[in-house]
Amino acid sequence: MTFKTVLLDFDGTLADTNRLISESHFVVMEENFPGRFKKEEMAQFNGPSLEEIYGNLDQSRQQELGARYREVMLAKHDDMIGIFPGIKEMLENLKQEGLRLGVVSTKRSDVLKRGVSILGITEYFDTIIGSDGFSHPKPDPESLFLAMERLDAERETSVMVGDNHHDIVAGNNAGVTSVFVGWSEKTTSFIQPYRPTKIVKDPQELEEYILSGMRA
Repeated sequence: MTFKTVLLDFDGTLADTNRLISESHFVVMEENFPGRFKKEEMAQFNGPSLEEIYGNLDQSRQQELGARYREVMLAKHDDMIGIFPGIKEMLENLKQEGLRLGVVSTKRSDVLKRGVSILGITEYFDTIIGSDGFSHPKPDPESLFLAMERLDAERETSVMVGDNHHDIVAGNNAGVTSVFVGWSEKTTSFIQPYRPTKIVKDPQELEEYILSGMRA
């Protein structure tokens, strides 16, 4: 398989924001649902959209709770966001090989682009799509189709890379290759029921997998 287009999730895939997200959700949970969740249970909220998370908890206050989360998260954002080791080198190598790269996230576009900029990786991406750019978040494939349209990509030569089942299911639903990254919070045993095409342990292995068809 020769890939031409690589779509990547942001949080937990490119950016090490797991602690930022967990701590921000915990503040909101303690304010609004005191004692209902333990801090170590916050990992379950890394990945789903805010609409899904807070809609499931209290549909009538979904927007209010989501807005409060953004307020808390933004106050911590610039100090707590980081990049996983090897990501920048991988992106540079993929770009040098002529691949088209895109970010597809459930994070709002302004915050997403701010994060990409802080990490110093904006130059590698041909498109960056946040939650305000589509109606149905992952695992619905809408955002992937939008990115593929912008990049003039075909399903057969596209890959979706992510750290959560929402990314994998979205990739499978879109008919593209789905790759789970093993360097974040979710485990291999967690993701296997969602049937990713490939599981990689680090950015170097991801790069090798994507470029293997071009170098065969």
